[in-house]
Amino acid sequence: MKSLSNTGFALFGAALIAISYGLARFAFGLFVPPIRAELGLTPDVIGIIGALPLISFLLATLVAPLSADRLGARNTAVSAQS
Repeated sequence: MKSLSNTGFALFGAALIAISYGLARFAFGLFVPPIRAELGLTPDVIGIIGALPLISFLLATLVAPLSADRLGARNTAVSAQS
């Protein structure tokens, strides 16, 4: 197994944290009316913005097994919890 540099490990961990916190953005729908009114966004744009967290979660789900193979299950789990 190839070791990541300190910077690579930090970036990898930051990406995992960003993906994990992205799930909290599913509450986006509660704030759509004031955001839409303030920024003048169309329903299409709001739909795309609302779909981005789900898309990133699905992509992360596809990458997780590859990460576990490369880094090991323990290191992947520790990175996801950081």
